[in-house]
Amino acid sequence: MDLSRKELYELQKAIEVRKREIGVLLYNEPKKQKAGDKWKDILRTLDGLQSKLDYEKGKLTDYSKYHILLVDDVEMVREFTSFLLKENGFCHIDEANDGDSAIAKIKNKSVPYGKETPYDLVLCDMNMPLISGLDVLRLTREDSRLSSIPFIMVSGIKDRGNLLEAINLGVSDYVTKPFDEKDLLAKIDSALL
Repeated sequence: MDLSRKELYELQKAIEVRKREIGVLLYNEPKKQKAGDKWKDILRTLDGLQSKLDYEKGKLTDYSKYHILLVDDVEMVREFTSFLLKENGFCHIDEANDGDSAIAKIKNKSVPYGKETPYDLVLCDMNMPLISGLDVLRLTREDSRLSSIPFIMVSGIKDRGNLLEAINLGVSDYVTKPFDEKDLLAKIDSALL
């Protein structure tokens, strides 16, 4: 199977629904041996699919333990990205609507138990008024306590100059809006692992 995380979870839900439906049918089915055997064969097939699915899910990164800061000045983009991250298993997502509040959150958030930095990843829009994503990256990299936080820059504009500056500042990766879910998750995996 070469399915995305979202597809694996959708398949999981479908298998669970089918197993419940068959359980109801078997319970309500008259005691006809032939019909019961047919449903039991289908259940065995679903159990086989469940085993393959469990194996594939076991290969996925467990995102539930990671703390992410999502920075974007457009509320709809933050909501969409946050929804996408939660759909893929992230549980600890903080949001900032500008560079100033992003810097405050990064500097003032207490470091979670067992972690070295307040966030495991910053996903930051490059083009924001007043304090840009590049400024957030620069200030983060200048602070020795925070300089190791993986940082993915997000931009709606393919601007080589800003991209080169971000690379020189130590950005972990770069994503262009509108981004593809699989591409974003692949870049997040690469930054976190």
